[in-house]
Amino acid sequence: SNLDLFSFVAASRYANEEVDDGSGSGTKEARFSCNVNIQSPKQAFDVINELSGVMMCMPIWSAGSVSISQDKPITPSYLFNLSNVSEAGFSYSGSSLKQRHSIFSISYFNMDSQEVDFEVVGDSNSSADVTRRQKLGTAIKKVKAFACTSRNQAARLGRAMMFAEEQQSEVLTFSTSIDAGVIVRPGSVIEVNDPVRAGQRRGGRVVSATTTAITIDSVSQTSLPSLNDNPTISVILSDGTVETKSITSISGAVLTVNAFSSAPSANTPYLLSSTSLQTQQFRVLQVEEKDGLNYQITAITYILGKYNFIENNVPLPVRNISILNKP
Repeated sequence: SNLDLFSFVAASRYANEEVDDGSGSGTKEARFSCNVNIQSPKQAFDVINELSGVMMCMPIWSAGSVSISQDKPITPSYLFNLSNVSEAGFSYSGSSLKQRHSIFSISYFNMDSQEVDFEVVGDSNSSADVTRRQKLGTAIKKVKAFACTSRNQAARLGRAMMFAEEQQSEVLTFSTSIDAGVIVRPGSVIEVNDPVRAGQRRGGRVVSATTTAITIDSVSQTSLPSLNDNPTISVILSDGTVETKSITSISGAVLTVNAFSSAPSANTPYLLSSTSLQTQQFRVLQVEEKDGLNYQITAITYILGKYNFIENNVPLPVRNISILNKP
């Protein structure tokens, strides 16, 4: 009675999508399968935590019920720039190289041999694996894949953990006001423009708007993108959804765009993006109430292309988040 069944059903649908089983024969298998016989009593939340981990989910206790947030491809649900965070701005931290691993050994139950088997990721002679071992040394992380009986599911878990240590080691922390703090939830993806890191101000507040024309604030301090650079603008609509549209013309502070589904409200945050300078994306880990009016948000780097990279070895897309390293 305390479970948010809708979040579990949504996670189940993603878990049951078929992916290549890694055998090279073109056979498909469920992305995540759970094969386990729980024979001893445990605390309910501990069991939910273990079962959620099988399908890359994070259980959340909120408003008297347990819901789960799944690590899967989703679109950003909120926008942040210096206009809707505290004066301290954005703070970044990362993990030490000493805490990272070059080889992952994932144990799973082999149904053919009826024994525990191991799938090792990162020990090949590929250039990426060799470079990683040269950089980090032979640092092995041993992981038990709970309820896993698929060799390729164990391999996908190993690749996901390796990707997280390599590409998602940066943590973002900032404070925001109650209007954003009560909306953003753990697991959601947010877009950020930090002029200190990007090198340009590409975000602020909407002064006024129609469905096809957006008037922005502080145009003299904003680095407007060139029309040849595929510029887009993202805004939060009156129903709370984030929508992104292409910019077709710029006249002073007025940006003409392809029509939004509804007119953005005045004073709502906006972000500008283009091919040469894009926004940062993060997945929210924690939202903590500070004093009733301010909330602290902690998030980790989000890379949309990681899912294709982990499951199909598709190269990661390039995302330009700063101009400071350009000549």
